[in-house]
Amino acid sequence: MDRSQWTQRYPRLGDNERAALWRELKQQLGEHAVISNRDQLLAYSYDATGERHWPDVVVLPQTREQVTAALRIAARFRVPIIGRGAGSNLSGGTTPLVGGMVVSFARMNRVLEVNTDDRYVRVEPGVVNADLDLLLKPLGFFYPPDPSSHRISTIGGNIAENSGGPHCVKYGVTTHHVLSLTIALADGRLVELPRTGDTSQGLDLASVVIGSEGTLALVVEATLAIHPRPPAKETLLMTFPSVAVATRAVSALVAARVNPAALELMDRESLVVVESFAHAGYPLDAGAVLLMELDGMPDDLARGAKRVEAIVRREGAISFKKAESEAEAEAFWRGRRAHYGASARLAPHLWVQDVTVPRPRLNEMMERVLAIAGQYRMRILTAAHAGDGNLHPSMPYDPEDPDEVRRLKMADRAIMEACVSLGGAITGEHGVGIDKAEHLPLMFSNDELAVMNAVKASFDPAGVLNPFKALWPAAPQDEEREPAAPKWRPSSDGEVRDTMRWARRQGVTIRIQGEGRRLVASGATLMDLRDLDQVHELDPDNLSVEVGAGIHAGTLARLLAQEGLDIPGLEPFMDDTLGGLLAVNAPYWRYSLGRGWRDVVLAVEWVDGCGRRLKFGRKTMKNVAGYDLAKLMVGSQGRLGAMTRVTLRLSPAPEHYTTAISEPLPIDTAMAAVRRLLAHPGRPDGILVVKPQNTASTLAIWCVGELPLSGQRAVLTDVIPGAVDFREGRDAWLVLEQERYHSISQAIAERRYWVGMMPWGERAQRQWLTALPDEATCYWAPGTGRFEVVGTEPPPSVASPDVAELAQRVQRVFDPDGILA
Repeated sequence: MDRSQWTQRYPRLGDNERAALWRELKQQLGEHAVISNRDQLLAYSYDATGERHWPDVVVLPQTREQVTAALRIAARFRVPIIGRGAGSNLSGGTTPLVGGMVVSFARMNRVLEVNTDDRYVRVEPGVVNADLDLLLKPLGFFYPPDPSSHRISTIGGNIAENSGGPHCVKYGVTTHHVLSLTIALADGRLVELPRTGDTSQGLDLASVVIGSEGTLALVVEATLAIHPRPPAKETLLMTFPSVAVATRAVSALVAARVNPAALELMDRESLVVVESFAHAGYPLDAGAVLLMELDGMPDDLARGAKRVEAIVRREGAISFKKAESEAEAEAFWRGRRAHYGASARLAPHLWVQDVTVPRPRLNEMMERVLAIAGQYRMRILTAAHAGDGNLHPSMPYDPEDPDEVRRLKMADRAIMEACVSLGGAITGEHGVGIDKAEHLPLMFSNDELAVMNAVKASFDPAGVLNPFKALWPAAPQDEEREPAAPKWRPSSDGEVRDTMRWARRQGVTIRIQGEGRRLVASGATLMDLRDLDQVHELDPDNLSVEVGAGIHAGTLARLLAQEGLDIPGLEPFMDDTLGGLLAVNAPYWRYSLGRGWRDVVLAVEWVDGCGRRLKFGRKTMKNVAGYDLAKLMVGSQGRLGAMTRVTLRLSPAPEHYTTAISEPLPIDTAMAAVRRLLAHPGRPDGILVVKPQNTASTLAIWCVGELPLSGQRAVLTDVIPGAVDFREGRDAWLVLEQERYHSISQAIAERRYWVGMMPWGERAQRQWLTALPDEATCYWAPGTGRFEVVGTEPPPSVASPDVAELAQRVQRVFDPDGILA
């Protein structure tokens, strides 16, 4: 489909209609909030792709009420709506391809709340990354996502693109730090979505909005997680004779459990160009360099830097240099950040590609890029986020040279084809926009494209939000063949598909079940997935595993332990199936500072209520191609289909376990200690607050982590008043957690168990805890806010009408006939 077949669906406004639109917007928002002059509209007509398309009007609201007023007016005039931050995106995501109304959030740039006790900030979408970091620095906190454009990029744009940056190798991308969103739908309604990871009110809709490039909704407010600022950093510059040797060193560092805050790679061509521009001190005779940043406690860093040097020298490094001052460290980073600017000097325009491959395929992908450069006679300079396999091949070119433009497009396509053939994603952090929409069929089947377009329609029925971005239309559906006889205990995804199609044709309601401690709705016909228990791929170098959803959690945990690997939500004694744990979003606390299973899942394959086999996600740490529907399956409780395969992110197994349990503390004392602990950069990975049965005024603090290695024992002794019982070794941890697990399993069987999210604020949390019935035991992970209550029946869960309506629309995309119980 060429672009003209798209654009003709959106006829441009005539002069009289455009004038009426301007007039009404100015009456509602004020003259100062509306741009209609063509010369001024020029600034909103393009981005780094070089394409230029004029909007009909630009509005600059200062409040969420002005946003909704503008959207209601746009709906009456039936004009497209394009949200815009700083316009620093590189894929055409904010280009008004068919005109319409650009909503610029430049004036909605207030930080509404900073809460260091609960470790969050509430911000408007126009807040700039760097400004937020400057605000948090004197408070001892930081917001980790740091795209290269962080000095100008805005939080709203970060959320739209699910931005990454150098430090996401340790801290994750934007989605891992968004706690909640308030969105404006195209019809002007404001909707406060439930917190990310909270599926007690239904589907995790916020996780789908993140990375959707403004095609589902406009974000008007975000609550973001902030983290204690590490007290020390080390910046290391390592040179290698070739990219192959450098990437081999990366694999060795991963195997040795080195956890860098950032790990960047540049090839020889880049070094020459960057050094002549930025004078960063890079050696010009190297085949590649690795730039690494370590952060944490000072003593840990000193040991860590020595380990890194020993590893990379063993793997063939030519040189190893540690920055001796902040100025030298800044010079090293100045060179890496200058890659775009230095490359842009080589020609009138620069095309920057963005692809991600599994980390062990990084060298192979870079070799393919070099071969593509030779094949199409293009100069390509490549930098990469080596820690997560994200490459940025940059191609200088002259847009006035038709032959060079033709070769550029062919090289660009070839790079994406190579990336997909290696198991990667066609965009890791720059988004799809208009640049990569036509390439989405490289990654997605026709059914998957149809599903994503239907999800957009469930949020935006009129199709006016950023049209023709992030998606590609599906081809007409082939006639469905007669399904085979049902297999109610299937052993393959093909049998699951046939059974689902048969049930849909026969009008049979299905309930999906694995095995374990979770209750499943009674009635309907059971589909038992326990035979989907294969280990399809274990990739230690990529820190990923792909398994059947029916595998037992304990089986997988024991297998990984033999390889020195780990998933924090799995323990060797667990009898649940993995798909069951994900389907109910089962809480865990051994690593309780993230958002739970949504942070561990890389990809999910499932068969929906239409019998379509769907896969979203890849075995890459970064992937922003299409909507993040894999996260939608976490906590979906079988509403969207039967999970068949899951790809999970692994961690190196802890070398030491130390479990710490405080004596019962007065509630105010305990909560004050928890606040200090969570604000400490040396905090343990797992923190749990326990309100025992028959006690309304005391709490105990449980912690687990690699305490002997990082000095956290001293941290806990200093922060937690009173006696602390330290129990060394993995067996001590397993005994404690197994007792808790079985008490929860019994409570679930008796329907005396429920989960939820703790309210924000110390006062509200105290009131909530003291109001629990005496027979209740509560386990609260304050790092995430999730809690489990054992001993009482769950209260009714009530979602807001708008949230419930959205969730129902999305659910109907996957199960239009309601066959899934």
